[in-house]
Amino acid sequence: MTEKSIGKYISILSRQSQIYINRELKNYNITSSEYTFLLNVPDYGDINQKQICDQFSIDQAMATRSMKSLEKKGLVLREKNPSDKRAYVISLTEEGKKLKPIIFEKLDNWTKILAGDMSEDEITKVLESLKYYSENAIKEINHEHNQ
Repeated sequence: MTEKSIGKYISILSRQSQIYINRELKNYNITSSEYTFLLNVPDYGDINQKQICDQFSIDQAMATRSMKSLEKKGLVLREKNPSDKRAYVISLTEEGKKLKPIIFEKLDNWTKILAGDMSEDEITKVLESLKYYSENAIKEINHEHNQ
């Protein structure tokens, strides 16, 4: 029963979101595969690349490609972790810090577009459901992966 496929609609939303983000951030030379990393590096201080991957269930190889691209664009600094030479510590450059509010504005606008005339209460319920679905998906994939 395709009409009741949660995955179908999440897939459509995901693809459309990527198109929207790529379009809206094109002038800033940021892609839909990069913005998540940029937004999750603290403005002051640094973060381990693995922490971002774990938080968003992102593949390490994809993260490395995105981080290298962001570094090449002058938006992040990647330095070997002094306590673990295999890991990188990521921090934002001044240019990276300037882009974060712009990206948040674009994401807020996308949420408004998606929500249409929904009430704040309805939006909260949708977000709670999506979080629940995400947690269940991660549990299932991790469970399968660990067997």
